Order: sequence, then structure tokens, then C-alpha cells
Amino acid sequence: MHRFWILIMVSGFLMSCGTTKEKDPCKNPEYAKIMKDKCRAEILNNDLYGALNDILEVKRCTPKDPEVYYYLGQIYWQRKERDKAKENFQIAIKYNPKYSEAYLSIGDMFLEEGDYTSALENYKKAGSDDLFRKAYLAWNNIGWIYLMEDKLTDAEQALTRSIALDPNFCISHCNLGELRSKQKRTDEAIKEYQKAIELCPQFARAHRLLGLEYSRNLKTKEACRELNLALKYAVAESEDARTAGQYLKLLNCPNKTE
Repeated sequence: MHRFWILIMVSGFLMSCGTTKEKDPCKNPEYAKIMKDKCRAEILNNDLYGALNDILEVKRCTPKDPEVYYYLGQIYWQRKERDKAKENFQIAIKYNPKYSEAYLSIGDMFLEEGDYTSALENYKKAGSDDLFRKAYLAWNNIGWIYLMEDKLTDAEQALTRSIALDPNFCISHCNLGELRSKQKRTDEAIKEYQKAIELCPQFARAHRLLGLEYSRNLKTKEACRELNLALKYAVAESEDARTAGQYLKLLNCPNKTE
């Protein structure tokens, strides 16, 4: 009898182990994809707590999946835990040295910090992948950095490439307009600003720069119109709002949009 109960207990233990094994979600080949899709949606909805919990579950199942570390980087970046964000983006690149999206994100982090050298290094790696669907962003940012450094030839090449990759990206047109303005190519500058506004009608920076371009060329009525629109669409206390407000006063513009 005693031996009989021992056999039952061992049998029950083995069955329990088997059940636990079967319940392990990592055994489901679709689990990682389902959870990453859920994590992506949670990031978009700013549910960072849920996103972090879900992606850590995926990490338990697939600890060498570069996409897991990319999502961790995005989550920590939005949580303003910048060191953790960079660390995870770098791990993503370790497991996939051609992870263009991770290079782009690291570039953005360095750009925010004003480290143009490191930003350029990462943007160039992101932009070098012709199949990367966001390569136009990398080339736009490369162009903007060169523009800020007054390396106009390099800036022109990068911005032209960005526009070739995505002709409808209004920021690249605005940056190219600023480049043309620095080159004293007024008509081309105005054309690029107008294109940026056509693509993004509420783009305050494009309205501001177009207004300043008109002002420099003594087209006061046009300048007032664009500066009023810049002030209308600009974030309060931003450079666009401050500059537009200052020039509206200097030009004695009516305080209205047309």
C-alpha cells in the first residue's frame, strides 16, 4: 500500500511538470510576435508600464532578440531614463549590427544632447541602408546638423538625398529653404518654404522663415501674413512664437491672419 501511494505521488509530480511546461508561453512560436505587437501599441498609447512588463516577458523567452532591446530603448527613452535607453539601443545593435532604426534613435538622443559628432556617426549608419524606410529622416537630420555648422555643400547633398527618398517630407523642404537663404538664393528659398507649407499647412517654423525671407526682401504685406500664421500655429514661448511676435511689432503688422 505504501509503495502504491509513492507511485501515485511520483506520477502526479511528473504530470504537474508536464502541465507547467505546456503552459510556458515561450513554447508558443507566435508568443513573441503577439507580445511585441501589444508592446508597440502600448508605447503608442503611452502605456509605458504595460509596455515594459510585456517586452520583459518577451526578453525572457528570446534574450538575444534585437527588437526586444530596441523596444526597451524606446520605453526607457520616453521614461527619461536616458542611460538605460542608450544601453538597450546598443545591445540591439550588438545583436544586429545593421539595425538602422536603432542607429536613428541613438542619433536622435545625441542630437538632443547637442553632441553633433556622435549624432552624425549614427545617422550616417542609419542612412546608409537603402532599404531602411526612414532613411530620409537620417539624411534630413544630417543635413540640418551640417546647416547649423555652416557646411553648406554637405548640407545640400544630405537634404537633397532626403527629399529624393521622400518628396513629401515637409521638414526637409524647410531646411533646404533655410540653406538656400544662406546661399542668397532667395527665389529658391521661398519656393522651398512654400512647398513645406503646402505639405504641412500648420508648420510654424516654415511660416516664420518664409516671413523673415519676405521681410528681408521688403515684401512687408507677405511677411506680415506669414508671421501672423507662424504666431498662430507656434507653441507658446517657442522660438517661432518669440521671433514672429518680435518681427510683427518691428514691421507694424496688423495682429491677424489672412
